[in-house]
Amino acid sequence: MKCLVLVNPSSNGGRAGRRWRRLQPLLPDAEFVLLDSIDQARELARTATGYETVVACGGDGTVNAVADGVMANADEHLKFGVLYMGTSPDFCRFHGIPTDLEAAVALLQSDAVKDVPVLMANGHCFFCSCNIGMGADVASLSNRLRPWMGDMLGTFVALLRCLLRGEQHDYVINGERIDHCNHLLFSRMPYIASGLKIHLPPLKENEYAMWFVRNLGFFGWLKQLPKFYRGEPCGDVRVCRGKTVVTSEQPVKLEYDGDPHGMLPVEISFASRRLRLVANPSQEVQDA
Repeated sequence: MKCLVLVNPSSNGGRAGRRWRRLQPLLPDAEFVLLDSIDQARELARTATGYETVVACGGDGTVNAVADGVMANADEHLKFGVLYMGTSPDFCRFHGIPTDLEAAVALLQSDAVKDVPVLMANGHCFFCSCNIGMGADVASLSNRLRPWMGDMLGTFVALLRCLLRGEQHDYVINGERIDHCNHLLFSRMPYIASGLKIHLPPLKENEYAMWFVRNLGFFGWLKQLPKFYRGEPCGDVRVCRGKTVVTSEQPVKLEYDGDPHGMLPVEISFASRRLRLVANPSQEVQDA
């Protein structure tokens, strides 16, 4: 198997830079490239030629950037693999990709592939969830806290701080007004981040979910918070097809896949092609 492995040595507090060499004897025919930046990961994946598979070796940011580059590559048969070295493996958990490196290499070598529908926000691919409002603040703060507090605790502290602020926003979604939203997100998977998850119905390949909660104060949030760690029903869920446009008269932040990406408005839609993901086709989890 001829593959290009793009390694982010700074992932997981620099641990990836110390672990990736374990992979070279396991993938003797692969070409390994140490990345200088996330933008380089996206560009190398976008322009890769002569490979069967481009593999992201790093955390969430690396996985999303490389997958985005593969989606933009001229070779529509190019496959995407993951050797995870981050802290919050929601993408791997949902698609049944092992985080143990030896097991992940065995999956790569098995050549198991599934075609994955990919969502876009304003024309940019995202692979986990797109969060509007509070999610951008939680992502920004938790990214700063995780190196010191760990993944789950850092996310939990960031979430509590944002809940104390109690911000609510009013949206117009495909012409329908939905006021006093504490949080709004779009996704095909139940996992949000670091142990947080929502309860979603089974989705067809041409469907995605819009989930939101409204009119919650801090103590209302505290009552609901355990449900987010157990994946129990909470808030409102709508199944969407086609395009969804979200606007607001207020300035509202936009975040997807763990990083801020500007402000509203946003258009959610499916990409015109699918991601050829190296994963076990039978292990996708819609609800957990």
